[in-house]
Amino acid sequence: MKIPIVKEYGSWAVFGSSLLAALFAGLMRRAWDSGPEFSGTTLMTILGMTFLINAKVPFSSLLRSKAFTESGESATGNQNRENLYWFVIFLFAGLGLLIPFLIEGIRYFAGFTVLVATYSLLMFKGKEHHLLAEINGFALLTLSAPITYFTVTGDISMKLYAAVLIFFVAGVLKVRIRIKKTVAYRIAMICYCAASAVSFHLLDISLILLVPLLENVMSAIWMRDEKLKTVGDIELAKAILFIVLTGFFWV
Repeated sequence: MKIPIVKEYGSWAVFGSSLLAALFAGLMRRAWDSGPEFSGTTLMTILGMTFLINAKVPFSSLLRSKAFTESGESATGNQNRENLYWFVIFLFAGLGLLIPFLIEGIRYFAGFTVLVATYSLLMFKGKEHHLLAEINGFALLTLSAPITYFTVTGDISMKLYAAVLIFFVAGVLKVRIRIKKTVAYRIAMICYCAASAVSFHLLDISLILLVPLLENVMSAIWMRDEKLKTVGDIELAKAILFIVLTGFFWV
């Protein structure tokens, strides 16, 4: 039996980078001196989020089979049962591991279930790869940052969530530029980076964290002929730099 897992390299990179940035930012506050015991809860929370992310694969397959059935096409019963089986496993394993976090954190993070609902709706309508759906997906993946930060420090930091979300959404536009190669997207990238700097300033977030986005501006101005794999490698390098900068300059 084949285990359905998310095979999107970029999704795991965003998820991992977001939680590592939060982990480093939290540890730089020396949470072990003043905060609660966090190591076990943090590990369980990260594993729980990983299971929930993998639940997307069987869940999206179930949604597609539902759409096919309603359109008059036949859906394979065995495949549906297998997808349902894995979805239930991933869902309950993820939620079970998240229990220590949910005991204290559910009252702060329950509102983010709206993102799950909107993303599920977009998938059901077959718009998973539309720009709005990709941004919605990144909003879910980067949610790992404030959740991890909360397990480490016991504090809520929506400012950290805003920082990682703003940073990684730039990657969505970067890929769009490479695919579409239109002037409109190139201008949108430059405007987005400028708006990101303004947003960071208004939120009192160090602008140093946005240094990696200078590459986005330069690539929008001077288009290079690059493969998507090369773009992915560059984005990963920028994500690593963002993690390091967050660890040192987050307040």
